[in-house]
Amino acid sequence: MKQPAEDRALYYRQLRRTVATVFAPELTSATAKDAAGLVDRILAEFVVEEEWAPALSQEYGADFEALLDVSGELVTPERFVELRRLAAAVVADKAGSEDPAERAQCRRLVDVERRFLERVDELRQIVLSEEHTPDASASPTECSVTEEELQAYFRRRFPDSPDLRVTQLDVVPGGRSKETLLVSLAGTSELPTQVIVRKDRPIGLLATKASDEYAILRAVHDHGGVPVARPLFADDAANVSADPGETGTLLVMERVRGEKAGEYFPDLAAPPEEYRHAIGTQLATALAHLHAVPLDTLAGTGLDLEAQVNEASLSAAVNGMAARIAELSGPPIAAVPLARQWLLDHIDDVVPSGPLSLLQGDFGLHNTLVDGERVTALVDWEAATIGPAARELAAAWPAATALMEWPEFISVYCAAGGASEATDEWAVMYYRVFFGLGACMSSRTGGHLFRTGDKRDLLTAHSGLDAHFRAQRNLVRALADADALAGAG
Repeated sequence: MKQPAEDRALYYRQLRRTVATVFAPELTSATAKDAAGLVDRILAEFVVEEEWAPALSQEYGADFEALLDVSGELVTPERFVELRRLAAAVVADKAGSEDPAERAQCRRLVDVERRFLERVDELRQIVLSEEHTPDASASPTECSVTEEELQAYFRRRFPDSPDLRVTQLDVVPGGRSKETLLVSLAGTSELPTQVIVRKDRPIGLLATKASDEYAILRAVHDHGGVPVARPLFADDAANVSADPGETGTLLVMERVRGEKAGEYFPDLAAPPEEYRHAIGTQLATALAHLHAVPLDTLAGTGLDLEAQVNEASLSAAVNGMAARIAELSGPPIAAVPLARQWLLDHIDDVVPSGPLSLLQGDFGLHNTLVDGERVTALVDWEAATIGPAARELAAAWPAATALMEWPEFISVYCAAGGASEATDEWAVMYYRVFFGLGACMSSRTGGHLFRTGDKRDLLTAHSGLDAHFRAQRNLVRALADADALAGAG
């Protein structure tokens, strides 16, 4: 039998307190600590939902009803979901209308959604900041291979090192699409004493292979100016475990010292205040050098060196993301059809695009290693692609603005050789909305996989809940900033 909402909130608060005061102090591995943080954020969302859903539904539901011109009945949480769904349908139908009044209605509906998400964000921050009293009274991600299996693999790979030993094997937390392992080795001179192994997961959020990163990393490493780990080798047909039916690829790199600088959403985690400016300066410089990598050095990497950014390719990408979101289970989002229409209406802001560059593809604090204030590596290159540099600057915007003022970040980028045309404010704004839509699609995919049981683990659950909320919030913020920029112009 379902418990009353107030009782469920109490249970969720008890779980948060238990995790914080009983489990967390006993956790030693980075993986376990990472898992505990994910659990806590999921529970915080449940607390807000149970304690505030009725009041939030009535307040913002009344605004939706007024704009939608529907009966003003008492708005329950269930009714509010239907109103959001109706709002999303209206925006989907009218966002491209030639009637200014209908377009204005769409923007007002999305503004209600924005105010609702911002209020929920405030409440979540209140819950997350609560101090826990000691309790009276998250399991870490398991490694898919054993030390023995990995040792046997390396000995097969390097027959001249029959005494090679794997002395330690640790899972590096945070990888959502690939498994990342820190491996300590002895008894060989063919490999460093510590290496990083990136290994395909059975089901990932991206249809990429770990081995795809090798040639790209080699080209970037050889070019210089971009902090990356030295790639050692890749295997397109790795069979590491004892299971003869195992398939997948792996990439082996030299270990780089450092720890993750923060999270994909910088409001979750960012470097200490005293390090931020130095890290921001190094990241702006690294992006300028990355975007200067000659494309002819990327032959054989698998990247599309003939890629073009034109109206057809952008329209297909935008329509594809919006359609994919509509196919997946999850909450209705009025901002999605509005973002789709805005992106289609503003293609001229980024076409023609000018020269294209090598892009890391998933730039952010979550893929940056730091040692104090020194950036030691940009990691996770599975989404690397060829595209306009403005697109990557837009992806960097959340991290950059958490580290320093945006104009200063851009100034450093240009001083290090970054193309000034890549910093065009309308181009960066266009791709901020573009990335906001893409983040909604990626996080919604995680939630769908979790709900359907195709991929049921803590990381996937968190992707569909906490990350999906933050992705929606960022999308409505980007749309609001786009409106403000248009007004300023």
